[in-house]
Order: sequence, then C-alpha cells, then structure tokens
Amino acid sequence: MTKEEISKLKEVFDNIKPTEETTEDGKVIETTVLDTINISMIGPRGAGKTSLLATIFKYVEENLKPKNFEIVIDEDSEIRIKRFIESLQIIKNAENGSDVSGKIGALDPTQGIQTFKFFINFKKEIADKKKKIVVSLPFVIMDVPGGVVEEETASKSLAEDFENHLSKSSVLLVPFDSMLYMQKPLCDDKEAYDKYTAKHLSNHFIEKYCLKWAKNREDDKHPKAVFIAMKSETYHTHKVTENKSEDCYNRFRDLFNEAIVKMAQNSPNSLSIIYTPVETIGCIQCVNSKFENNELTHKFVKHNNIPDHLGAGVVLKAIFERTKDHLDEVYGDANKWIEYVKNRSFWDILMDPWSTISTYWTKDKVTEFYNDIKLINDELDSITDSDTCIKKYRRLL
Repeated sequence: MTKEEISKLKEVFDNIKPTEETTEDGKVIETTVLDTINISMIGPRGAGKTSLLATIFKYVEENLKPKNFEIVIDEDSEIRIKRFIESLQIIKNAENGSDVSGKIGALDPTQGIQTFKFFINFKKEIADKKKKIVVSLPFVIMDVPGGVVEEETASKSLAEDFENHLSKSSVLLVPFDSMLYMQKPLCDDKEAYDKYTAKHLSNHFIEKYCLKWAKNREDDKHPKAVFIAMKSETYHTHKVTENKSEDCYNRFRDLFNEAIVKMAQNSPNSLSIIYTPVETIGCIQCVNSKFENNELTHKFVKHNNIPDHLGAGVVLKAIFERTKDHLDEVYGDANKWIEYVKNRSFWDILMDPWSTISTYWTKDKVTEFYNDIKLINDELDSITDSDTCIKKYRRLL
C-alpha cells in the first residue's frame, strides 16, 4: 500500500471512535456515530416539498417495523413535521366527492430554511458481555422556500446556506407539480396556460441547481437523485379517470430530459437517477382550471380510492440504497485497515511500536462494529417493496 492509501485508511479508522455509557443494570452501551448523509430538495413554490417530507416521515412512523435497527426522528424536527401532517390529514379526512380547493390552498408554505434530522441506529446485543453495540447514521434533510430556488428571495444568507447544503448532499430530491402540465386540456386559454406553466415549473432554475449538485459529486461514490411527480394521484388509477401513468411519465421526460442528460454528463458513473409519482394528500382530482386576475386556479374534488403513501417507499428505497453504500464503504475501509495492521512489516512495527499496540488493541472493536452490519443490507433491500408504486418507478440511468 502507498503512504497516501495508508493515510486515508488511518483517517477513516481514527474517525471510528465509540463513546461508552453504563446503564443502572451494568450494561455497557457503545455508540459509534458515522458521517452524516445530507439530503437536499429543490423545487419552486407550490411544488409540494414540505408535503413530501411530511408523507415520508408519516410513512416511516406507520409502515416501517425494522428488526435490526430503529429510525429515530429528532424531537424538534418531529414537532414541526407533525404540524404539517395534521394539515394534510384534514384534507385526507374530507368526504368523498367534496370540494377541497380551499383546504389545499390553506397549506402553509415554508417560511425560511428548515432542517429535519433523523437517525438510523443499528443495534447488536452481546448478551454474554452485557453490552450493546450501536452504530448511528445521521441524516439531515433541508427544506427551503421555493423563492430561494427561483432566486427571488432577498436574503443572501438563505441562498448561501441552501447552496452549501446542496454541495454536500449525497441524495437530491426534485419534487415537481405534475398537475401543471397534465391539466392543460381542462383550460380554455392554452397559450396563457403554457406561459403560466413555464414560469411556475421553473425548469431553468431546477436544471441549474441539478447541474451544480452533479458537478459537486466528484468524491461521492454513490449519489442518488429522485424526480418526484407530485399531485399526480388521479393519473395512476382507472377508478377516477383513465390511467395516464405513461402519459405523466412521458411529459416528465420531455420536461426534464435536458437536466437529466447534463447531470449524467457531469457526475460519477455511479450516479443513480430515479422517477416516481408520490401520493401526499389522498386521491385529489382536478376537475377545472381557469385564470382569475392572471392567476391560475383549480377546483379539486376528493376521492377515497388510492392507498396512502403511494410512492413514499420508492423515495425511502433510494435513501436506504445510499445508506447501504455508505455502510459498505465504511465496512470495507475497516477491513482494509485490519488487513494492513495484520501484515505490517517488522520494520514498521519497530519504528512505531505504540501505534502498533494501539491498533491491535482497537482492531477487535472495529471487527465487532462491522462484522454483522452487512446482514442489515437484506432488510434494507426488502423493507419498502410493499409500496404500491414500486412497479411504477423508473431508473433513468
């Protein structure tokens, strides 16, 4: 191994520093916190960014019952997201066939930048040693006002915070308002509709930030991008309208093809780009679209015939895949370091005896942390396969 390779491995190894606490019954809990995985969302105002977050967190709470790990949401994040979930639930609870236009319009837009934190904690009990091993993987999702993405927000610091987080994000979520281009046939003024749609989908801004994100992925071995068709529930069922899943997807490709091509050209070959529709507020059908004072208004009717969380599992699957990649990288680095230590030459040991003793002393800890972590991959593979939208999502690269 070269000195540079040894140096990089040692840096990884040195960062694996568990903290210990002893409970009242004498059990030792040894916790290692891995590097944070950052997740960014980009989308214009009204795209459904906060609705998407609320849906994902609700899906986690209601549907995921993992055996070998737990998903923990930061207390402050949980309080803020539950407020929005309550607003969505009001719409979900509306009577079948009722007009819910006013309730949808009342959903609060994001004010300022909000970050949401959660942790995946992997646990291993060692009964004979009265010890519990915990490996914690933190995630930070940033939700920003659409005005920041559209570069209309006056605050320079907001834009800088957003771009800084974007540059460090391994996962990119791009929610977009699919209803804007799917509802054109319902509007009398097609020319005005096209102008309005072009402005409110903000394609050039989305493309710009997608490209910025892709160019910053040089050191990221497994970046993930998910394009998410929001407000698309009625296009994926025969019970309300004819099935328009393929039409919705094809219009998405027309809309974002240039951004996807540029991302692929400016990022590592390992980049994964995914498309999926997501249900957030139940099956809401837009039955009318018209202009009033140069603003487009829609009439929405509630239907009760689509399962909750359509597509939320697909988004989580992408995040879980990134988790698997991250764990595999750390596990692989730990094993490389152990092999290096085992095979050190007599001269290396003689020149640095304390480092050798220290490394041998901690070698078993590294093995203990990561020997069983690979077993979790199978669970991550299958945990969201029950999502009703798994067969509708597409891998674009």
